[in-house]
Amino acid sequence: MTWTVIKFDKKKINQLKSEIIKKVGKGLEFYAPKIVIKSSKQDKIVLKEELLLEDYLFVKHESFSKSAALNSIKYCRGLKLILSQYFIAQNEIKNFINKCKSHEDNSGSIKSTFFEDILNKDFLFLSGPFYKMIFKIIEKKKNSLKISLNNLNLKIKNKNLIFKLV
Repeated sequence: MTWTVIKFDKKKINQLKSEIIKKVGKGLEFYAPKIVIKSSKQDKIVLKEELLLEDYLFVKHESFSKSAALNSIKYCRGLKLILSQYFIAQNEIKNFINKCKSHEDNSGSIKSTFFEDILNKDFLFLSGPFYKMIFKIIEKKKNSLKISLNNLNLKIKNKNLIFKLV
């Protein structure tokens, strides 16, 4: 079975999936890792589900090892692009998907434990008081992170912290 990576129009995801199923047939697997973002609005906590890879979707089917199968889905509504180097990156794709799935909670959302080996990379807060601010992780401990934010070194708890790689 071969994974491919496609870029899609978020508003047409369901239409895209159904068209791909019609053209390729049974045995398809779709995977789009998601995260839950907690924010507060007017003294209420709001949970919002977002795709980790924004508008990219993994699609798996045995026929994707042949370019003819990909040509059949090329003009599906909602499809923006099929990444061309998917075939040579099968091991990396499988490893990434397995890593995502191993860090999912019961609802299928990625937990914060997903982010390991993350020191000295730029991240964007997706929740909390530093929402939409960029920071670097200096040190990671079990329940806290030491971060650099605007040249300030801070120690914060990472229990319900949500952020993504920039």
